[in-house]
Amino acid sequence: MADEAYEGRKARVNTAEVRTASWKETFRAAWKRLRGGELTPARAAASVAVGLAIGVTPLYGAHFFLVVGVCMPLRLDVPVAYLAANISLPFIAPFLTFAEIEIGARVLDGAFLPLTSREAMLAHGTKRFLKEIAVGTLFFAPAMAALGGALTYAIASARRQRSAFDEVVDRVAERYARGRRFTRGYVTSKMTHDPVVRAVLDQANAGGFGDVADVGCGRGQLGIALLESKAASSVAGVDWDSAKIAEATKASEGLSATFAVGDLREAPREPCDTALLIDVLHYFTEDEQDAILARVAGLARSRIVIRDLDPDRGWRSQVTRLQESITTGLRINRGARLCIRPIAAAMRVLEAHGFHTEVTPCWQGTPFANVLLVATKAPSPRSR
Repeated sequence: MADEAYEGRKARVNTAEVRTASWKETFRAAWKRLRGGELTPARAAASVAVGLAIGVTPLYGAHFFLVVGVCMPLRLDVPVAYLAANISLPFIAPFLTFAEIEIGARVLDGAFLPLTSREAMLAHGTKRFLKEIAVGTLFFAPAMAALGGALTYAIASARRQRSAFDEVVDRVAERYARGRRFTRGYVTSKMTHDPVVRAVLDQANAGGFGDVADVGCGRGQLGIALLESKAASSVAGVDWDSAKIAEATKASEGLSATFAVGDLREAPREPCDTALLIDVLHYFTEDEQDAILARVAGLARSRIVIRDLDPDRGWRSQVTRLQESITTGLRINRGARLCIRPIAAAMRVLEAHGFHTEVTPCWQGTPFANVLLVATKAPSPRSR
């Protein structure tokens, strides 16, 4: 008898668990159906537009049913649309109604109503007010929908772009978590706060970098970010700091990347599509800089991207000189010397090798005088 009672209780528990699981699954399916799919910027904008168009109508009490009736067939996001429809909260609704009355009066009579007293409102008549509300709503609802939809699309698109960048930063930082804690913190901070990372990724995402030679790659985080964002097909990095190269090699496991210790005056050695020279040139003499640029120009098939200090940017240049002197003196940056010359010198060398050059500021949010020089080569007649 005890066994039968135990089996009976077990069966009841199993039945309850099945019912609970079935209810949860039904709820998840219903919620998924109400959401309609991934909330892309376009779907978010359309959902908000529908919600606002319905919310400003004077059909109070029916807004939810109207939102569901419109959004479900169109596979828009019902919760988002209904949230937008709540623009007609009790303390806002009178202002919406007043706006619709005035718009309706302007359309019907060519002038706004002078509602200055209770007597004037009573004299106007209820039927006339209802007609003006109806006509005003026909104009007001589409206008609110268009405005709200456009703002939502702009905000959602900006957030989506930031989110994509943040995901790349997270993936890169996670790769460096296998090493020293300091390195992960440094890489995360560098990628988040150094404007060159976004600038280079924007350049790469716009045109694709192909095979990349990263001359003076340091810990390799920029090249790894290019691979993680699918903006480069391979990366070959070289730096004279063996400790940093070891960290880059460990972090790039599983990616199409190689990092090697080498003399930057002799790199790269193989042709590439894109060459990166980020914060490198000012550690060499003028003759060495020209030789490096000439070598890179002879091997880069498409573009060369340089970030360096411009000495002609006023107080920013003085701040950057001081910072470079301190980091070099403390051996944080292992440059042999500082040789800072106008960015126009690098432009002349690259233009002499058939590149078109463009310089833009690359110091956003910092006190430094860094600029980004992007040199592009026109495709040869055979490659067109």
